[in-house]
Amino acid sequence: MTDWPAGTFMSRVGDLAASRLLSLAPPRHLPANQVLIAQGDEDEQVMLLGPPEDEPGDAACVKVTSVLRNGTEAMFGIRLRGDLVGELSMFRDTPAIATVTSCSALSVRVFPHSVFESFLEEHPEAWRALLAMVGERLEWADRHRAEFVGYEVEARLARVLVDLAERHGTSTPLGTDLGVRLSHTDLGKLIGARTDAVGNAIRRFRSEGLLVSSYRNVVIVDMERLNGVYENA
Repeated sequence: MTDWPAGTFMSRVGDLAASRLLSLAPPRHLPANQVLIAQGDEDEQVMLLGPPEDEPGDAACVKVTSVLRNGTEAMFGIRLRGDLVGELSMFRDTPAIATVTSCSALSVRVFPHSVFESFLEEHPEAWRALLAMVGERLEWADRHRAEFVGYEVEARLARVLVDLAERHGTSTPLGTDLGVRLSHTDLGKLIGARTDAVGNAIRRFRSEGLLVSSYRNVVIVDMERLNGVYENA
């Protein structure tokens, strides 16, 4: 049985349904920085993210971004192995509103709408898993919009770092690794802040012993104090 990250679609369905879904399409192995779905695409398919070919335990993340009318690129979220992307296209007869790009090497299984819908009909628990996943994403988006209005950059960044660590983090001798590789620019797009503002906040957190960081890598040393930056803002 594959150990899927908590909160993903595959972690919510039973072993039987998970095995059935994996049998419906072969994995395609893709490198980092590969576009899986482009904003404006009209493809009628759902994708399941999986681990890279040589590292079955890797987080294998993708980022979901959208370019606004004024040219600004915003990030809607991060998805990991075991997550679905493109699932809303089953319910909306409109082009994709976001671009999905791999942050790291990964595998992907592609299901035409008809195949995925048949799978859902065969496994009612998969419908519940899908609804729970979509509902959780909507709750995250609502909270994210509220925080954008009510908090400064440092508080928003602290909140999203703690959130990523709680969802995807792995334990290391230094602390909790985020489990995903994101640049300062990526983090800025995720919280609606400039890259330099994110860099300044990261340097402050590092100087206060809250985290250690290197290129595209953050390890939270003191989760409680970092969360306090948000809670006490």
